[in-house]
Amino acid sequence: MSIHPNDVWEPSSDRHTGTGALYSDAARDHLWMHFTRHSVFEDREEGGLGHSVPIITKGEGWRIWDDRGNEYIDALAGLFVTNVGHGRTEIAEAMAKQASELAFFPLWSYAHPRAIELAERLAHNAPGDLNRVFFTTGGGEAVETAWKLAKQYFKLTGKPTKHKVISRSVAYHGTPQGALSITGIPDAKLPFEPLVPGGHKVPNTNIYRAPEHLREDEKAFGRWAADRIAEAIEFEGPDSVAAVFLEPVQNSGGCFPPPAGYFDRVREICDEYDVLLVSDETICAFGRIGSMFACQDLGYQPDIITTAKGITSGYAPSG
Repeated sequence: MSIHPNDVWEPSSDRHTGTGALYSDAARDHLWMHFTRHSVFEDREEGGLGHSVPIITKGEGWRIWDDRGNEYIDALAGLFVTNVGHGRTEIAEAMAKQASELAFFPLWSYAHPRAIELAERLAHNAPGDLNRVFFTTGGGEAVETAWKLAKQYFKLTGKPTKHKVISRSVAYHGTPQGALSITGIPDAKLPFEPLVPGGHKVPNTNIYRAPEHLREDEKAFGRWAADRIAEAIEFEGPDSVAAVFLEPVQNSGGCFPPPAGYFDRVREICDEYDVLLVSDETICAFGRIGSMFACQDLGYQPDIITTAKGITSGYAPSG
C-alpha cells in the first residue's frame, strides 16, 4: 500500500508526551530514526518539507494502526520480523511472567532455564551436526560474532592468517563495523569508512543481470556465480580467507533465490579451500520460506547459521 504523505501524515493526532509536546514534534526533535531522511520532517523555514512523523500505535495480526486510527497492512512484517504477527497476548503474558521471575542475568559462566531451553530447541532443529547456540541482541551482532568465531577458529586450528570474508554484491548483512564490511551496498558503507578490513565481494544470483549468454540457463548461471567465489578465494589467497557469508535468498536488491546447483557448488568450494560457509538467515529462518532454517529447504549444510528477527518475532531483541 502506498499513500502520499499529505493524505495521512498531516495533521498528526493531538496526543501529547509527558512534557506537553505533540508526539510528532517530539519524534522530529529527539528521535533519531533508522535509515530515515529526517529533512522530510523538518520545518519548511529550516529547509525541510514540514511533514509530520507517522506514528504507529497498535498492531494485531497482519494489521497496524497509526495515531489517527488509519489501518494498514503490515506487508513487510515490520521489516521481515513479526513472523507470528502482532498482538499475540500469550507471548506478552509469557514475557511478563518471566520478567517477574528473572528479568535479566548474563550468560557469563551462569545459565538460566529459558536460555537453556531455547538453545536446546534450536540445536535439535538445526541441520547436520550444528549443536551450539551463542545468543546476541540481533542480526548485525550475530553476523559480527560469526566473523569473530571464524577468525578465532582458524587461529585455534593452526591457520592464523585466515581472516577475510567473501560475500555478495548488494547483499545486506547489518550495520556494525564488521557486518558493514560484509554488506555489499556501497552507499550504505561510504559514510562510515574506513571499515573493518577483509570484506570482499562477488556477483550475486540476480539472473536478470547475468551475463547475456547465461540468462536462459539457470544451472549454468548458478555454476558461474558460485565459481566467482572460488575465483575470489584464489585471488585473495586461500590461506587468508576464513568464511563465505551468504543469505539463502538474498533480500537486498530484489529477493534473489539461488539458481539450481548453486549451493551444492558453494559447499564444494568451501570444503576444497577449507573456508567456513555461513548461512545468514537473519531474514530467512523460522518459516520465512518454509522450514525452521532456510538452508534445509535449499538442501545445503552450513558451518554456522546466523539468525535474529523471527526468532522472537520482534517481541524482544535477540539473535
